[in-house]
Amino acid sequence: MDADSGTWLVRRTVRQAVTNLRRDPDAPPGLTEHADAVGALLNDLISCVLAAETWPGPLVLVSLCRTLRIDRAGLDVLAHHTLTALLAQQPGPAALVRAGATFAAANCHLPPTDLSDAPPATSALPDEPGRPRAHLPMPPTWTCSGCAGEWPCATKQRHLLAEFGGSRPALGMYLGSCFSAALFDLPAVDRQHLRHRFLGWLPRGPRG
Repeated sequence: MDADSGTWLVRRTVRQAVTNLRRDPDAPPGLTEHADAVGALLNDLISCVLAAETWPGPLVLVSLCRTLRIDRAGLDVLAHHTLTALLAQQPGPAALVRAGATFAAANCHLPPTDLSDAPPATSALPDEPGRPRAHLPMPPTWTCSGCAGEWPCATKQRHLLAEFGGSRPALGMYLGSCFSAALFDLPAVDRQHLRHRFLGWLPRGPRG
């Protein structure tokens, strides 16, 4: 990928991620009110992800989230919109995995979602589709950041189906990218087991 193509890919990804973030009624106010700062951070993050350059992305993400009072659920919203926008640009499996790993690493340093001031219905249903907890992949072990189980866990599977709006090709491409990366990170695990774990749970209905 040449420099000009990379620059345009970054711009399109950031613009789409920020636009969707502003439209999301479940996005934390800190993210929508300071979308310009969030966009600047995403620009640096994605630029380095595409170039495979070393960048203290998790630390910068954590610092911004603490400044904006964003917890793990808020970071998961940001990760969802960023990865969805990046996926649409087809940057390749390695870039998607590096971006996901950056968000997963930052997630570990943030406080859990505080539901003490939330309405009773929300507190009683922390895994409601509209208000997901963070269940991000954590390479190289590929455990779940939210429940420490094998990723994608059952909760994340439900979230992914909702997040991708039933688009099986897009979801399959994303999970296939994760599967390819996991093959390198987990050479001792049976290939067929990994394939079933990452792709075997997908619905077998007509393609969207």
